[in-house]
Amino acid sequence: MKISTQSNDLYQKVTDKILAILETGTTPWQRPWDSAYTNMKLPCNGESGRLYSGINIMLLWIAQAENGFTQRKWVTFKGARNLGGAVRTGEKATEIVFYRPMETEETDSNGNIVYDDEGNPKMKRFALIRGFYVFNIEQCEGLDEHYEPVLQETEELKFALRPEINTLPLKMGITVQHRSQDRAYYQPSNDMIMMPKQTQFESAERYYGVLLHETAHATGHQTRLNRIGIVDNTKFGSEKYAVEELIAELTSAFTCAHLGLRNTYDQNAAYLDAWINCLKSDKHAIFRATAAAREATDYLMDIFDNKELDLAKAS
Repeated sequence: MKISTQSNDLYQKVTDKILAILETGTTPWQRPWDSAYTNMKLPCNGESGRLYSGINIMLLWIAQAENGFTQRKWVTFKGARNLGGAVRTGEKATEIVFYRPMETEETDSNGNIVYDDEGNPKMKRFALIRGFYVFNIEQCEGLDEHYEPVLQETEELKFALRPEINTLPLKMGITVQHRSQDRAYYQPSNDMIMMPKQTQFESAERYYGVLLHETAHATGHQTRLNRIGIVDNTKFGSEKYAVEELIAELTSAFTCAHLGLRNTYDQNAAYLDAWINCLKSDKHAIFRATAAAREATDYLMDIFDNKELDLAKAS
């Protein structure tokens, strides 16, 4: 995929930001959970309410954690004015990414369209990418009325059961088995999730975080999103395996945020090292992983919200 020199710099800047956090031994998609309970929500545009996606979720979660913001709404200078407020003098903006995959017909040196063996035009892929700047509404004056209430975590919320999440893999046609064991995993060959018993987890939200992580792997099955890390039966320790784990981690984090759950999935330190090596060798890797995670999250949320599948399961 072709990209401009300026785009290359932006890819590297974003990758370096993610790497800096991974090298501390933590992950950018979990850091916001350390503070207020409201931070479980996905960041959104303060004007339109549109949810940010992909790499921008992580960039805004990072900024939120670093600055202690409790609000998830972000605006541009113009957006703040449109809402009747203004960015405070001296406030520092957060850079996020406008990214749009594109394709066009391939041409030869004379400008003629190049065709493949079947007579179809060959397509050349490229990406439009640029940075732009936003401010959290807490960095603005006159926007207090747009604040959302901060809901603090309670023991009741921490241990609250969510049966609708338990049924998500079942709605996908996946078998879930529980045993007294110390690990959870997805078996692509049987399209089955193996889980410890729920009573082995210290909280319901931790159980659901692990369940959603394994369900994220299941989205890659050949009958669903046909993702290479699942379809090729990649082995533990390989780069493809590490990338698939990264996609599942991100998908679980994004889905937890959609469903109002804290993402408390504990990841193996070996994966952190593998992700660091992967990102150091390829500045585009985190963009591909977040794009795949966005696709998987959309798939899961479509299934979760599908009332017809609820009825079919009940019948």
